[in-house]
Amino acid sequence: MSKVLEQQASRIPHYASHAASDPNALKRVAQKNLIFSLADEQYGIPLSSVKEVIGLVKVTPIPHVPPFFKGLINLRGRIISVIDLRLKLGLEETEYEAKRTSIVISDVNALTIGSIVDDVNEVIGFDEEQIERELEISHSIKRDYITGVAKAKDNLVLLLDINKVLDPDDLDIIGHHVAIAPQQDSREG
Repeated sequence: MSKVLEQQASRIPHYASHAASDPNALKRVAQKNLIFSLADEQYGIPLSSVKEVIGLVKVTPIPHVPPFFKGLINLRGRIISVIDLRLKLGLEETEYEAKRTSIVISDVNALTIGSIVDDVNEVIGFDEEQIERELEISHSIKRDYITGVAKAKDNLVLLLDINKVLDPDDLDIIGHHVAIAPQQDSREG
């Protein structure tokens, strides 16, 4: 999982050197997405919004929060809220697999959030022609966080706007618990 990100990061100078001679190269770099699995489907978020990918670690649960908010982790001294992306998107809950389940760390507005996903697959660049943005999705369900569907090799990839997956009320709940977590730690120590 993080190996995929390292490989892609090592290629950035290569892409940048070709950008000057090929105007489409810059377009491809801007369309890089981290592809991950949820319930046997492929999803993607812009690589630019991903800070890092880590393996599953112990999550400290918080009482009286929505079911998708799994709790808090300590990542190198920083308290980070963790959500189960399956539950947030209305998918069926499943047991985590220690060797496959990952946490994608990304910045959502002013917060750093960890999103639990079933598996991280790869990083893919999509040209604009591969992305269908005019989607006919039921208006009765809030789906403004789906920015498009990309046509990959043998399947479709739902592209998510990670900033819109969590609504402002969700962010208020998460921000409140992150703010009080350091205070609780200092009282316990």
